[in-house]
Amino acid sequence: MNTSDLKKKVSALWKDTFHDTDEYVKLVMNAYFNPEYIEIEEQGGDVVASLLGVPYEFGNSERSLRGLYLCGLATKPQYRSRGIMTRLLANINRKAREAGFAFTFLIPATPGLRKYYHDRDYVNAFYRVIDNYTSLHDFDREYESVLAEQKEKVAELKRKFYESLHTGEITSKNAAGNEMIPKIIEMIEGVESKQRDLQIIHSRKDLEIIIRENGVSGGAIYYAANPAGDITAVAFCSQESGALAIHKLYYSDLSSKFKVMSAAKRGNPDLGIHHYVSSLEMDRKALWSRTYGSYLPEAPQVGAISVAERVYSLAAHAKMYGMARILNLDEILKFQAETRNDLKYSILTKASDVYTYEQIDVKNGKMNVRRLAAEEVSAANWAHVMSKRDVCEILFRRRDTDNMITEAFGIPSINGSISLMLD
Repeated sequence: MNTSDLKKKVSALWKDTFHDTDEYVKLVMNAYFNPEYIEIEEQGGDVVASLLGVPYEFGNSERSLRGLYLCGLATKPQYRSRGIMTRLLANINRKAREAGFAFTFLIPATPGLRKYYHDRDYVNAFYRVIDNYTSLHDFDREYESVLAEQKEKVAELKRKFYESLHTGEITSKNAAGNEMIPKIIEMIEGVESKQRDLQIIHSRKDLEIIIRENGVSGGAIYYAANPAGDITAVAFCSQESGALAIHKLYYSDLSSKFKVMSAAKRGNPDLGIHHYVSSLEMDRKALWSRTYGSYLPEAPQVGAISVAERVYSLAAHAKMYGMARILNLDEILKFQAETRNDLKYSILTKASDVYTYEQIDVKNGKMNVRRLAAEEVSAANWAHVMSKRDVCEILFRRRDTDNMITEAFGIPSINGSISLMLD
């Protein structure tokens, strides 16, 4: 089957399975169709099952890992329950490992699919929580209440800055040639180049596609800009279940965050807001820093505690969003060690073959791996041997879980985050 025919048949299966519009499917395929990252099952010249892999970088401009996002996993109804998708997953994971990807990841749509992927070596890896606002919420008023907790001169300066910001909206109707789009992309690239932890680094192509996809799907992008015309906040939005969903919000300062959320609310006055927040944003210190520009104790006590405790409490309600299958655990542990040079731990894991173990030591920002034969492992240490999957589940656990895990193993959560995905 030539590439053109393969693309047409995979597109048809995608559309029949997920009922997306022709425009959406065409956008996805034109952007990401690559035979190298396509797996299919062919029966009588027809594609009866397929999946598509989309490469992503994770990290920042200094350190990164490669992850392959799997989407469009589809099997025609009459061919299901035959192990076809299991074979396709095994094939794409083998190819991804050989190509140097540290993991593959996906977004399961239902609890049944979560179990299905879990049984095929995927672990819960990415989490998010919904921060809900009613249709009556006033973001301008909320920001004013935040300023009330600050010193008068500081509050006045921030109030004037807030008033100087202007906002805009990009939809499918005004996206073509919109001069703000390159500035939005530049702003996001700047934010992601400085981020920490295991977060997606969207390429310029990714961002261009996401902006187009937002319009194709009937969404809107709200932005805030300063008097010089620089973008200071961007919110990717769409309507769902009678509310406005903010799928991702980038901002350079708190004034811009409230300004763009206020703009989104004004554009949808009768709707409540579902703001999807990754688990990374559930960290108290990060919240205090973003809100008040400093960590405690410099931050104002009453306001900081009330806001921080509210948001941190949301972490307990974080839901699993994405799952990952780890292909190279050593590379992921190395990435974490290099971004967290305060870590110090030693673990013993089972290697891929029956008679070999790996001693993994992390200290001073470096990770060392030593392979051990079975006779080198004492009987006392056998009880402490962990499988690679055990380590993955510890590494990718929800970040608000009990600190006993970190205290026991010395391994904090990798703090993974995915956003603006084709889900």
